[in-house]
Amino acid sequence: MLIVQNGYECDYEMKLFYKLFFGEDEDVTVYSNLNYEDKTVNVYTEIIYGSDVYFDDYYYKFDAENEKKQFIKKIFTASCTKSFCHAAKKIKDVNLPWGVMCGIRPAKIVRSLMEEGHDRSEIREILRDIYEVSDEKTDLAMEVAENEIKLLKDIGKNSVSVYIGIPFCPTRCLYCSFVSTDIRVSGKYMDEFVEKLLLEIDKTAEIVRKINSYVENIYIGGGTPTTLSSCQLKAVFERLRKNFDFDKIKEFTLEAGRPDTITEEKLIAAKEGGVNRISINPQTMNDVTLKKVGRKHTCEMVRNCFKMAREAGFDNINMDLIAGLPDETVDMFKYSLDEVIKLDPENITVHSMAVKRAASLRFTDTELTKARYMNEMLSYTQKRMKETGRKPYYMYRQKNISGNLENVGYSKDGFMSAYNVNIMEEKQTIIALGGGGSTKLVMGDKIERIFNFKDPLEYIKRFDEILDKKDEIVKILGGEKNG
Repeated sequence: MLIVQNGYECDYEMKLFYKLFFGEDEDVTVYSNLNYEDKTVNVYTEIIYGSDVYFDDYYYKFDAENEKKQFIKKIFTASCTKSFCHAAKKIKDVNLPWGVMCGIRPAKIVRSLMEEGHDRSEIREILRDIYEVSDEKTDLAMEVAENEIKLLKDIGKNSVSVYIGIPFCPTRCLYCSFVSTDIRVSGKYMDEFVEKLLLEIDKTAEIVRKINSYVENIYIGGGTPTTLSSCQLKAVFERLRKNFDFDKIKEFTLEAGRPDTITEEKLIAAKEGGVNRISINPQTMNDVTLKKVGRKHTCEMVRNCFKMAREAGFDNINMDLIAGLPDETVDMFKYSLDEVIKLDPENITVHSMAVKRAASLRFTDTELTKARYMNEMLSYTQKRMKETGRKPYYMYRQKNISGNLENVGYSKDGFMSAYNVNIMEEKQTIIALGGGGSTKLVMGDKIERIFNFKDPLEYIKRFDEILDKKDEIVKILGGEKNG
């Protein structure tokens, strides 16, 4: 791979779209030249592919003198990537429903345009002409942005959210890249990890008081939090209730996650501990796929766990599915979605398959579902969610996501997760505890990040440093919050 750019460089974006068309082992050279004059940007792209040459000559009219520097960069970047994609499509027919829109938050661009006063028709024109986004994805982004705006308006003054990372799983799934360790290796550290976590909860409560804030949302994720025993979970819930004012907490989510870790005792402990939202994540409702990706549960276990959760009193349940799992057809995904809809959870989140460096699947010969089939799965999801009255309210994309597609959370009215929107749109400070957590301190347009150690043993051995990291929050926010 060789990419040469003249006149303007956007190396990251060019490489991102290059990977959608070509493999690392293919003999490809790309030349790109940008010129701006007479209120027109012109990008000429030439792709040498083997012994053949393909080119595109792209023009876009706009007056740079009347635009901000950041907007000019967006136009130049979009022009370069569009010209490249136009030329590359002459070689390979790759479907790009998001056009050349980059970044993990496509709805944020739309929300920003709305907040700047652009009407729906103007936003559609911008997405079509600048980014070449399809009508279907434009509809999705606009609906997500509208729902985000409603939720973001409800963030309490001086409020924070708390994230607790439990970095243990019963086994590691084939596609997984999250912060987790197999308990067959790390299970011996679970008791001591929980002991330290309880102390970190105490410390966090002290910090929240010092910055004159209160906790609005709690999210326990992982890993798989329900890998912990019911006694360990109870200890965490009790310490949280002791330290924080639960009358002010709107949302308390527990990722129950894998059905093979869920028991009636754990669900009752969660309900009694103040949890009002849980996730039960099948990923697929096809047993053959579950076995292939290393999940130890069956589809029948998913149904039984869902029933148990309802009986325990949970009226806000999320269920995750993954579109594009190895060897799954479009019909197999449709079956999974329809089976989950039959259970009637309040939230359904559909992720597009993404393979990161840490995932085992990256190093196997398993082929991921082709991008056009992926988009068919997501189009079906959009259609079915509308039919069932669930609305898209948060969306994000990941690096190496199949087809450059998206992950979307759909919800019934009244059950949209404020925490999910906050973590994506970075409008509220989130204090992270436990393994692998990332604290985000929001100060207007500025964000400071503080990271916890990922490995359970390192978390335990270097716990004094964890506490010191909590004191950094006061140093960073103290003056502003107390002023």
